[in-house]
Amino acid sequence: MDERPTGLMKRRLNIWIALGILAFMVWILINMFQISVKESDKYQELASSQQLQSTVITANRGSIYDSNMQTLARSASVYTVYVDPKMLNDYLSDEPKVNLSQITEKLSGILEIGQKKILKLCQQNNRYQIIKKNVEKTIADKITAYKTETGLDAIGLTPTTKRFYPQNELASNVIGHLHYDGYGIYGLEQYYDEYLAGVDGRVVTAKAADGTEIPYRYKQNYDAQDGNSLVLNIDVNIQYYLEKALKEAVATNMPTDRACGIIMNPKTGAVLAMATNPSYNPNNPADITDENTVKELSKLSEKSKKYANLQSKAWALQWKNKAVSELYFPGSVFKVITGSSALDTGSINLTQTFSCNTKIQVEDRTFHCWSFVDHGAQNFAEAMVHSCNPAFIQIGQALGADKFYKYFKAYGFTELTGIDLPSESGSIHVTTDNLGIVELASSSFGQTNKVTPIQMITAYAAVVNGGYLMTPQVVDKIIDSSGNLVKDITPVKKRQVISEKTSKSMRKVLENVVNTEQGSNAYIKGYRIGGKSGTSQKIDEDVSGNTYVASYCAFYPADDPELIMLVMVDHPTGGNYYGSLVAAPVCVQVLNDVLPYLGYFPEYSDEEMEKVPVSIPNVLETKLSDAKKTIKGLGLKFEVVGKGDSVVAQVPSSGSMQHGGTVYLYTESNYKAKTVSVPSLKGLTLSEAESRLSSVGLNLNAQGNAVDEVGAVAGTDQNYKSGTDVPVGTIVSVTFAVEKAGSQ
Repeated sequence: MDERPTGLMKRRLNIWIALGILAFMVWILINMFQISVKESDKYQELASSQQLQSTVITANRGSIYDSNMQTLARSASVYTVYVDPKMLNDYLSDEPKVNLSQITEKLSGILEIGQKKILKLCQQNNRYQIIKKNVEKTIADKITAYKTETGLDAIGLTPTTKRFYPQNELASNVIGHLHYDGYGIYGLEQYYDEYLAGVDGRVVTAKAADGTEIPYRYKQNYDAQDGNSLVLNIDVNIQYYLEKALKEAVATNMPTDRACGIIMNPKTGAVLAMATNPSYNPNNPADITDENTVKELSKLSEKSKKYANLQSKAWALQWKNKAVSELYFPGSVFKVITGSSALDTGSINLTQTFSCNTKIQVEDRTFHCWSFVDHGAQNFAEAMVHSCNPAFIQIGQALGADKFYKYFKAYGFTELTGIDLPSESGSIHVTTDNLGIVELASSSFGQTNKVTPIQMITAYAAVVNGGYLMTPQVVDKIIDSSGNLVKDITPVKKRQVISEKTSKSMRKVLENVVNTEQGSNAYIKGYRIGGKSGTSQKIDEDVSGNTYVASYCAFYPADDPELIMLVMVDHPTGGNYYGSLVAAPVCVQVLNDVLPYLGYFPEYSDEEMEKVPVSIPNVLETKLSDAKKTIKGLGLKFEVVGKGDSVVAQVPSSGSMQHGGTVYLYTESNYKAKTVSVPSLKGLTLSEAESRLSSVGLNLNAQGNAVDEVGAVAGTDQNYKSGTDVPVGTIVSVTFAVEKAGSQ
């Protein structure tokens, strides 16, 4: 049988071969289309990665300035020092000027890194090893000089930036800090990160098959766009005064849960200062500042879970802005909200009276007054002075639940203030549906609803600024790297809560609070100040015993406020806990510093002027006749010792003392001052203290904001202890106070 293929079989074979070739060609075309069209970006990127190298040029982050353009945060150029081990190996194999040992020893000395560590990095089998990051320019310049001297191109420097905070802890909880990757994670750094960050640039260069850079004509530069800068409403001087006083208050009162303070312009909402104490240093944010936590951590293994948890909690706490992110019961400070709401609706008037009886029954609850002494019948202004809880429960009842909640909401307590800071907390409050008669009673004196300090001061500002609820603002404007205006942040008026008439009445009432109870308020002689203290109980805290929050809110000038401040000390353990004894002195200290700084000086009546301490003039080396005139003109007396005609010594030589005090003038060079023993002034009134000191030839400097208050007596804090021998004419300083337990 003939097995040779027939013509038909050959034709079929040819067809199959042709179909196979066609299919193969189609497959090739499909793949070409897939690669060249559909996946072109992918393969182009792969090709570019092999042919191009890209270096990021970090944009300069914008600065943060205070209102006087003092720098609070800035970025400076630093460098990452790296080595290309393969290029270094080529350098060492081609008659180098220095050997590997010399190179590593030099770098070790400049960078202050162990030589063995650098040697290990230089011996890796790759093209890039980081030796050190964040190298300052002065150090980088030494590296550059060494490279030039030795022709050592295998050592490179990549420019980048580092954030610096020149004021260290000042306003740290407001400013915040950056993540290790360079973006803001707390404070203004986080809130305005989009403005501050800028846009990184890039340098793209071609590279040869061996990875070396092809000459510069193939290089493309994409310039970095520097970030914008913030100009704050915060004034570093006011911030410093606030932080200094808070620090002293924390040291004295030892609060377990920190303290905070806010200073604002009540008319615009501009935040002039905001502080939390203790805080932290944003230059080293990982350093834990709480000493107790540091001690606990020292007892634990750094690798333990307990160590990590304790460390994380400590970081979260010290970085948190207490004024914005933490809630508290406002206590009696809230009485200005209840009172202004009731006045504005006509639910009460200024002349009607309210009883005290030291307690009041509301359904099955008995609410007590802070005082064990019955305040009796009292009008609205007197009830505010007494901070009487039963009186304000009656005021709340007259207002009613619906109107109370309406004003509570209008004052902004059911919403965020909108301050330009991250992590603002909302209040925890009783809604109108659940506001029964008992809840209304406790809410009326600030003991039911938890709010933030920024909510409280913003609402308080509306009470005294004419009734307008403003949005608190930390940043005043945003500027570019050339100083051009990018964004002007103007005051935001949300709504009018109470009438100007009601606001005016509240200003008078709150000024009366300060003037009536001078020793337990923010009273400063010569200044018209309004204010109210607060003491609340932390009834929902998981702690044993009674814990309290002490606070005070003050404003100036009382008739047309330009400044308002709130101080809150959370759970003081130093013995006192009333707001009048813990927080009010902080306000006094800050206002004594801030008001003159802002150009506000005391104004005295003729009667007050007689009680104002006189600054001692320096009359040394002046004619005796001229010295007498100068001293007499200030309302002081003088005693001349010696027969000369000019003053060679005087006692006192400086300081302040009461009107009518005596300056001793010595006119002979061989004079010998007489000494006397300082008497104890404890328990004496102002006039008694003056009389006792005068009888032995000494002068008095009376201190304390209760000096002129009825019942004020000298304490034990004399600058010279009783029994101390001092020259005749010496000034004895002592603080006067009203001996009482304090007030809310």
